[in-house]
Amino acid sequence: MVDQSSGQVEAELDRPLPQAVLTPATSSLRLLTSDTLQPMSVALRVENVSKQYRTYARPSDRLKESITRGRLRRHQEFWALRDVSFELDKGSTVGVVGPNGCGKSTLLQIIAGTLEPTHGNVWHEGRVAALLELGAGFDPEFTGVENVYLNASLLGLSRRETDRLFPSIERFAEIGQFIYQPVKTYSSGMFVRLAFAIAASVEPEILLVDEALAVGDAVFQHRCLRRMQELQERGTTVLFVSHDLADVLNRYQKIIMAREQAYDESTVASGESIDRGDESLPPLCYTYRHGNGSAEIIAAELTDAARHGVELVETGESLLMRLVVRSHRNIDHPVIGFLIRNRHGISAYGTNTKEQQIDLGAVRRGEVLEVVFSFNCWLGIDDYSISCAVHSHDGEAYDWLDGVRFFRVTSQHLIEGIANLNASATARRLEHRVEPSAEIQLQEATSV
Repeated sequence: MVDQSSGQVEAELDRPLPQAVLTPATSSLRLLTSDTLQPMSVALRVENVSKQYRTYARPSDRLKESITRGRLRRHQEFWALRDVSFELDKGSTVGVVGPNGCGKSTLLQIIAGTLEPTHGNVWHEGRVAALLELGAGFDPEFTGVENVYLNASLLGLSRRETDRLFPSIERFAEIGQFIYQPVKTYSSGMFVRLAFAIAASVEPEILLVDEALAVGDAVFQHRCLRRMQELQERGTTVLFVSHDLADVLNRYQKIIMAREQAYDESTVASGESIDRGDESLPPLCYTYRHGNGSAEIIAAELTDAARHGVELVETGESLLMRLVVRSHRNIDHPVIGFLIRNRHGISAYGTNTKEQQIDLGAVRRGEVLEVVFSFNCWLGIDDYSISCAVHSHDGEAYDWLDGVRFFRVTSQHLIEGIANLNASATARRLEHRVEPSAEIQLQEATSV
């Protein structure tokens, strides 16, 4: 696999999140939106939203300012958000990414209506369900059942509608008899199970999720992601915040790498020329690229064992992934690898030279490296894409390319799932003799 520390970020949602559409003027918050083939109607509109907080050096300063009705100014202004505007189409999926303190959670709270903006307006159409900070909207003294009805009423559901939904909420949360206990006795995992079960069961038009799934176990996270996918397919607009790199796409890495000067720009400015390599190499295509330019991938080929390029692959077929990399600077111990994703953006398999225990050592400027990975493609029937990367031993991306190759896996037999485990089965018929019961044995003995 391409090393996680190299900035691999992906989304386990139904649609990938390709391009940033919003860069607030004074905030480092970023939005990543899903592609839409046709224009849709607007589900959410945020217009010039700003949020200011007042900070005080000492508690007494707040009191002094309050007593003088603000004539004695003792506070400093902190703007969590300033002039943020964007629109989301119905049915789109949006990821909000950025460092701590950039205003992600504040934005979601304002959209959910639990926080008032200092300036600006928020307009949305339909019901909004929110999973914000842990415990938001829950009364710790109430039981889980009572909190279900409380939260449902806040979402606009009648008692009768909640009665109808309650069995599915209870089944989805899967916290057993604890649902009849006060939520102050819940673990963080039980808390978020119940909260997500409520939010996902009311069929919202807009679903807001703020880092809530991080406390759930792997099985529950998978269940939630599957439920979010179902909501997406039904047209729900999803706004999602997370610090987990596995929940966002490569745009986050590009934001970080944008702080460094691109190699091409620096070499052009210094009057240097870049040799793009052997003209005999096949043209290199990709859907997305980032990196600092210390090294460059100049060829990426997927072939069969006979070195013929392939786009249609029989499951289990032997394949070769060939990567050619040129170094533009002196670098030590570079790592070269590739990653296969299915059409939903889910990682199916990946590896790299570090995982294969191949140390490429010190590489001088101008050197060209070739790495060939050999593997058997035991994947399920689906369409796949390949990403490839060269990065430092500690994860700094030199060159990262998505969509360098696309291929489809087929099979003569039906395969369910993302992987083909090539299972075999045996069967036999067992003789089964039913022993008479003790009562029948007693009757037989009596008759004798």
